Amino acid sequence: MSADRYRGVAPLPALGGVARELAVDQVADHRVALARIPAGPRGVLAGEHLRRIAQCRHSSLAPVLDTVVDPDGAVLHVEAQADGPLLSTAVRMPQTSVVLVAADVAEALAQLHAAGLAHGGLVADAVVLDASGRPLVMGAGLAGAAAIADGRPQPAAADDLRALGRLLYLLLTGREPAAQPAAPAALAADVPPALNGLTLALLSTDPERPPPPTRLVAERLRALAGVPLPAALAPPEPVRPPPPVAPKRGLSDAALAAIVGGLALLAIALALATVDTGLLGDDEAPADEQQIPTFTLPEADALTLTVTGDELPLPDVLTDTAPIDTGATAPTETFEIFTDTVPVDTTADATATVQDTGAATDIVTLTG
Repeated sequence: MSADRYRGVAPLPALGGVARELAVDQVADHRVALARIPAGPRGVLAGEHLRRIAQCRHSSLAPVLDTVVDPDGAVLHVEAQADGPLLSTAVRMPQTSVVLVAADVAEALAQLHAAGLAHGGLVADAVVLDASGRPLVMGAGLAGAAAIADGRPQPAAADDLRALGRLLYLLLTGREPAAQPAAPAALAADVPPALNGLTLALLSTDPERPPPPTRLVAERLRALAGVPLPAALAPPEPVRPPPPVAPKRGLSDAALAAIVGGLALLAIALALATVDTGLLGDDEAPADEQQIPTFTLPEADALTLTVTGDELPLPDVLTDTAPIDTGATAPTETFEIFTDTVPVDTTADATATVQDTGAATDIVTLTG
């Protein structure tokens, strides 16, 4: 970029101690605000500072078109110039308009502060009102670049906040605030308490009570005007913790008692079923009953049992008890069993149990 590209038209108010002029870009054919900072050996650092400012974008910040460091160290800074009156020359606006203008300016400052930068020269002459009445903040970073060139401390965010408080005080009351300012409501009866307190908070020089953060100021101004914050500046939704979860516990006493009771009933039922079906066996039968011989009828309809000689004889039934030659085929003994105590089921194979009763007739029990 060459300085010959721009043709000066008229001087502009100095911002941040840096002289400015209205010029025409003879290539692009539009008006610009031209600032020249004789930075000398620190020109490179000053130029880097202004390039960081140019990266902060907001609808209420004047766009930076170019920043160039000359061989002699001078910094040439070019901003787009909006068409419209300076805020310092505007007639007194309705209070709602004042609050909205201040909110827009606060949002533009918030963008700078979020990047660790500051405007450093905010005054009424630094704000241009466009055709719709929206503000455009000019000259951001010029004060910081000049401070770098001179080796002075750079302005901070707190300086911008107090400058915003002075601007708001001026727009509400028509007067510049004194060193110990009176309450704006004392000078303008239509200033509500919330706006009165916010203005005084911005003007605070007490280290123990510094001005509130810029984003919070923008939020409160939007709330006072009844207009929501833009999505980029709206505070995030608070993170709500999940609902508490009851700790996992074992079975309750009542449930445990019910389970134990059910198991006990089941055990009793199984025991009764075992007894009823004879699963317990004959271990507890009397010894004399366990020694009673048991024989199987050869046929379903037979009432005659045939036993071999090496079997134990049936008491009082077998008549021939002579020894049997075990070297030969065992002879058989045939005898008839008479009973008059139980009916005989001859429809299927059965097991006959013969018991000596000591009477004339033995008892035959048939089971099948």
